[in-house]
Amino acid sequence: MGRTLEHDGRDERLDALADHLEVLGFELSGPETDALTAERDRVVRLLRGVVGRTAEPAAPLLVVVAGGSGAGKSTTVNTLAGAPVSAAGVIRPTTRTPTLVCHPGDRAWFASGRVLPDLQLRIADSDAMPRGVALLDTPDIDSVELVNHRLAAQALDAADGWMWLATSRTYADEVGMTYLRRARERQALIVLAVTQVRPHERAEVLDDADRLLAAERIDPDLRTDIPHAEVADDQLPGDAVAALRDWLAALAPEDRRVAVRAAATAGVVAALPSELGTLQEAVVQERRAAERLRAAVREHYAALPTQLDAELEAGLSLRADVLDRWQRLVGGNEAMLRVQTVIGQVGDVVRDRLGRPGQQDTRQVQVEVAGELTRIVTRLLEHTAAATRRDLEADPVGREVLDADPDLRREDPERPVRVREAIARWETDVSERIETVGGPRKEQARRRSTALNAVATTAILVLFTLSGGLTGGEVGIAAAASAASQWLLVRMLGEQNVKRLLDEIGADLRHRVGELAEADQARLEAAIEAASPPADAAAALASAAVSASVAASPSAPGRAADGSR
Repeated sequence: MGRTLEHDGRDERLDALADHLEVLGFELSGPETDALTAERDRVVRLLRGVVGRTAEPAAPLLVVVAGGSGAGKSTTVNTLAGAPVSAAGVIRPTTRTPTLVCHPGDRAWFASGRVLPDLQLRIADSDAMPRGVALLDTPDIDSVELVNHRLAAQALDAADGWMWLATSRTYADEVGMTYLRRARERQALIVLAVTQVRPHERAEVLDDADRLLAAERIDPDLRTDIPHAEVADDQLPGDAVAALRDWLAALAPEDRRVAVRAAATAGVVAALPSELGTLQEAVVQERRAAERLRAAVREHYAALPTQLDAELEAGLSLRADVLDRWQRLVGGNEAMLRVQTVIGQVGDVVRDRLGRPGQQDTRQVQVEVAGELTRIVTRLLEHTAAATRRDLEADPVGREVLDADPDLRREDPERPVRVREAIARWETDVSERIETVGGPRKEQARRRSTALNAVATTAILVLFTLSGGLTGGEVGIAAAASAASQWLLVRMLGEQNVKRLLDEIGADLRHRVGELAEADQARLEAAIEAASPPADAAAALASAAVSASVAASPSAPGRAADGSR
C-alpha cells in the first residue's frame, strides 16, 4: 500500500497551491475567462478537499456513482440502499440534485458540510448501507444541462472511490472514457459496472469492455455487470447488485478505509501536474499577452520625445504685438548697448532697460510662452494616449484591460493642470539657473533682481529661436527679437555660459514633459499588470505542484504488497 499523506508539510503545500490559484482572475484570457475561472475553482476545491480528507483518515468513505444518461445510477443506488431513496424515471436527466445515501450512524459526518461544502445535496440514510461507506448519486455526465456536468465533476473530485456505470451500448462512449482517463491519472479506486446486460450478449460485452480498459491502461478494482431485469419500486432484484454490495462491504473496515483514503489522496496529489496543465498554460499565455500590450504602450510613448522636438521646431506661435514690444524692450537702442562694453556697466544697462518699465511686457511674453507650451504638450500627450487606446481597443485582450477600468477610455481631466504646473516649474527653474550661472557676473544678476525675470524670459525666447521654433505675425519681428536677446544674454552671462544654459534649460523642459508622459504610461501599464497574473505565477504553480506531489506514492491505490487490491 502507498504511503499516506500525513501532516508532514504536504497539507500546507496543498493549501499554498490553492492560495496561488485563488488569486488568478484570468482577466486577459478573453472568451476563455469563464471556463478558466471554473477550472480554477474546481482545482481549488480538489486541493482543499484533499487537505480535509487527510485530516480525518478514518472518516467514512465517499463513493461517487457516476455515468451517462440512462445507465441506471439511481436504480442501482436504490437497490443497494434497499429503498427508493433516489428518484429514477424515464425523463432525462433524472438526477438533478445529487443524493447521498449512508448508514444512519454516518449521517452526522456527511451533514456537517466537511465533505462537499459547496454542493447542495439531499441526504438519505439506510440500514442496508455498510457503516463507513456512503454512495453519492450524481447527475448524468452527458446531460444537455451544463450545470449537471459541473455538479458531476465536483462530486467526482471529492470522491474516495468511483463507481462507474455504463450500459452495454454506452460503455465505450468517449464522454465516459474522458472521466475514466482522469481516474487513471489520479490512480483512483474504480469499480466499473456494465448495466442492462442481456444473457446472450454478456460474454461478448464484457470481453470487449476488458479489451477497451486494457487499451486505455485503466485497471479497475472491480469490473462487473448488472443484468437486464425488471425494475420494481425503482429497484432491481437484490442479487443483481450482489458484487457491488460485497465490494462496498469490503471497504467498510477502518484499516481499509484508511488505506483507501490515503491512496486516493496520494493519487490526486500525484496527478497535480496534469490537473494544473490547463491553468498553467493559461497563465503563460496571459503573461505573453500582457507583455504584448506593454510593448504597444511603450512603443507609443517612446516616440513622444521625437514628436515633442518636431512640435517645438514647428514653432511657438506668439502674437506679433507681444514680440514687437519685446523687440523694442531689448533691442530698441542697440547702438547704445553695443558701446557699453565695460562689464561693470552691463548691470546698469539691464536695470535701466529691463527693470520696472518693462515688467508688464516681460509678463506678457511669459504668459504667451507658457500658454503655448501648455497647449503643445497637452495636445501631444492627448494624441499619444488616444493612439495607445486605439491599439488596445484593437486587441481583444487590450479591450479586457480597458473594460476593467472605464476611466482609461476617458481623457484625464487633470492633465492640462499638471502640464501648466510643469511648465511653470520649468520657468522658475530657468530663473534659478540664471542666478547661478556666469561666474562673477552672477553677483551682478542677483543684485539686479528686478531684471531677473526679463533675463530668464530672454533665455527662453533664445532657446526657441535657435531651433527655429519661434514664429509670429512677422518673421522680421522674431528675428530682431532673437538677435537682440542673444546679444543681451552673451553680454550678461558670457558666451560659454549662455551655450551651457540653453542646453540645460532645453534638456530640463524635455525631462519635465517626459515625467508627464511617464505618468500616463505608468497608469496604463499598472492597469495591464493589475489584470495579468503575477510574474512568477506559472513558476510558482509548477513548483508547488511538484513539491506537493513528490511525496505521493507511485504505486497503484489500495494495492497490497503482493499486488492484490
